[in-house]
Amino acid sequence: MIPVMKNVRNLAFVGLVCMASVLAEDSEKDPIDVALEAAMEKDYSTAGMVQALSKAEEQWDKKLNTTYQSLKKHMKPDEWADLVAAQRSWIADRNAQTKSLESPHEKMERTMWIPIHAEMRMAITKQRAQFLEGMLHNIAMK
Repeated sequence: MIPVMKNVRNLAFVGLVCMASVLAEDSEKDPIDVALEAAMEKDYSTAGMVQALSKAEEQWDKKLNTTYQSLKKHMKPDEWADLVAAQRSWIADRNAQTKSLESPHEKMERTMWIPIHAEMRMAITKQRAQFLEGMLHNIAMK
């Protein structure tokens, strides 16, 4: 591998780890973030990073759905109906955001954009999962 390309790949890895760190809550890191960082440190190839980020996105989606179902148990029917409407809107927004990432990143020539695109997709789901967790925490404290 050409040394310059290796430096670019290492720079992309450092950038992704920094983005993951910034997105993490100020308190203790979520186990999903810990596993993501460990996987990316173990294999910082483009394929390794994309695989780790895709797995993290799946885990955040699972957490999001579990939290969403837990919220139903704590909400009145009218509150739940509002959340269902908001969640449907978020899904449409998530899909639009994901689609908007595809075109510009497909045109970029360097492979470092592939994991950056995967990280951006994962971050959308992570942010919503954390938002719903915050809602659940607040509702449960009533």
